[in-house]
Amino acid sequence: MINSVRMKSDKPIIIVLGPQGSGKGTQGKVLAKKLDIPYLETGQLLRDEIASGSEEGKYISSVIDDGTLLPDEYISKFMTGKIAQSVESSGGIIVDGFPRSNGQADAFEGVVNPTHAILVDIPDEESIRRLSARRRCIKDNKIYNLITNPPKNNESCDICGGQLEQRVDDTPEAIKHRLDQYHRDTEPLIQRYESMGVLHKIDGMPSIEEVEKSVWEIFS
Repeated sequence: MINSVRMKSDKPIIIVLGPQGSGKGTQGKVLAKKLDIPYLETGQLLRDEIASGSEEGKYISSVIDDGTLLPDEYISKFMTGKIAQSVESSGGIIVDGFPRSNGQADAFEGVVNPTHAILVDIPDEESIRRLSARRRCIKDNKIYNLITNPPKNNESCDICGGQLEQRVDDTPEAIKHRLDQYHRDTEPLIQRYESMGVLHKIDGMPSIEEVEKSVWEIFS
């Protein structure tokens, strides 16, 4: 099996961390292009698997539809397989949304050691403010934000004219619940990566361009 032993890499192995709404996904994608390495976003990979109609996708969908979380063991196996394939083919990687706990971090490091863990940090109040303003087109799923990326018309999609809606998990109550999970399960990774000497803390409050500049300074 490709992920049965620790792999070596000649390019950065990067984990992006941060609370919901911090912009870590935006920064991760930009950085991946600059470094010419793959960007793996856990949520998107799971959605792609569901869309494929595979047996694995059906299982993922059934768990999510029940409103429960996928088991740590399952997520670890799913993601380490993707990570190992990407590192083998490209030599480096940026991962968003995994690991989210020390157990998942153990699985990650069983495949390859991270060279950088980038924490894009914002206060809880800002996370709630940003995500509460997020809207999704019901036709093409394009995401807008009424604060940072508003549509020309607050009620409809710029591209297809579809109606915009707020996702159930973007209400203030749902965001607070997700932040509680982040503080409980994911924040301990900050100390873990700090002790490994790979943690880089970035203030996520400035503009996207300013945060991007701060992130790039790590590698320039």
